[in-house]
Amino acid sequence: MAKTKSKKELISPTVKNVLTLLAAGTFLAATIIAPGLPLALKPFLDYKREKDYQKWRQFNQSRLKQVLRRLKERKIVEVVGDETIKITEKGKIKVLKFNLEDMQLNKKWDGKWRLIIYDVPKHKKKERNYLREILKRLECFQLQKSVYLTPHPCENEIEFLRQLLNIGDDVKILKVASIENEKPYRDYFGI
Repeated sequence: MAKTKSKKELISPTVKNVLTLLAAGTFLAATIIAPGLPLALKPFLDYKREKDYQKWRQFNQSRLKQVLRRLKERKIVEVVGDETIKITEKGKIKVLKFNLEDMQLNKKWDGKWRLIIYDVPKHKKKERNYLREILKRLECFQLQKSVYLTPHPCENEIEFLRQLLNIGDDVKILKVASIENEKPYRDYFGI
């Protein structure tokens, strides 16, 4: 018989925890958020569902129910049939934003500089600010208001941002061999 954790050892789940598990395809029985019903996750028949059940057991169950109810009210998750909680399209977008928080550039330098330039229209101010925030988080160096520099390959990450923020034609990457007076930039990036 598996040892159960005490209430103090249980993790208080965050929205990010819950959505990440659901986005990964981890099964969760809908009975967890049905009003007045006990946590009835045990009726799993196959091995995969038993493993999924163990992933959910690490959380404080009353807090998990609260998070799930709130996500359901905000239409980020939905109950499919009478048995399964699944992530909605709105929830999938939220998961992508969580992925942005964890995004990092590969720190290998191939001898080329990348200039990321953008001209995002005023009606997409929110997207422009979010792009700027992510570029700073990725440790890109701001050369001008809408021009950033990095020595690290970033094409895939920038393409992901273009698609997610719907700013594909507004962002360009220039790959250049050298930059005038590049010593301060080499020092900044430690290369």
